[in-house]
Amino acid sequence: MKRWLAVALGLSLCVGSACADETINVAGQRAYKVSDYKRIMRIYDRFQDFPEDARHGLSLIFVGETLPDHGLPSEAGIVIHAAKGDIPLYVGDDRQMHMPMSDALRAENPVVLQTKLPDQTVTNQIFVQVALPDAGQFTDDDARHWLTQVNDCVENLTGVLLAVFMPDAHKLQVAVAPSSRFEMTQGGVTHLLVDNGGMAPYLYTFRPQDFARDTVFHASKPFSWVRVLAPGGATVAFQQDRAGH
Repeated sequence: MKRWLAVALGLSLCVGSACADETINVAGQRAYKVSDYKRIMRIYDRFQDFPEDARHGLSLIFVGETLPDHGLPSEAGIVIHAAKGDIPLYVGDDRQMHMPMSDALRAENPVVLQTKLPDQTVTNQIFVQVALPDAGQFTDDDARHWLTQVNDCVENLTGVLLAVFMPDAHKLQVAVAPSSRFEMTQGGVTHLLVDNGGMAPYLYTFRPQDFARDTVFHASKPFSWVRVLAPGGATVAFQQDRAGH
């Protein structure tokens, strides 16, 4: 049950023949096929199949790293090998996967290649990102509503009986901007949760259920983002199948 959201989405970046050990030379480099465009797009399409009221304000996010080294996913050179040129899925220090969506790419269905670090596997943790009505604050009721939305999405796809055996989403992760203070106010009393004096966003994870419903969470600068964590560490990976070699 640890991969509950992956199961609900029918989510796999590479399955069966799509992950055969296919090697392609790209600009003199040996590259391995890890997926194709349509296979990845099926994941997003499945998420869009959730009822609108269940997924309103939510977006599916993949945050990657190379394993076993826990490096930046961009270092593995995962690209869509399109006719008009390679399109990287990860850029620089950004660990989030950025999937271009276009009818032209659907029609072409180019392969997805790993062009570097063949000894590493890019693995993605699954998040559901929230569109905040107010970029600087939200309530505990808001947070609980987002958790309920995610759980309703899963129940809609898996059915009530199967959903009973799956763990609920129960954690929220907030990216507190650099030089920002993240605080909570409840009953007229304010408490500091994070004072981010660093140069990068600070990730703060908490359970909304541990706070009173009238709690207001607020920051001195807009949040970089707010995400619902999939319980059990749900992940998907770009696998290189080399069984035939």
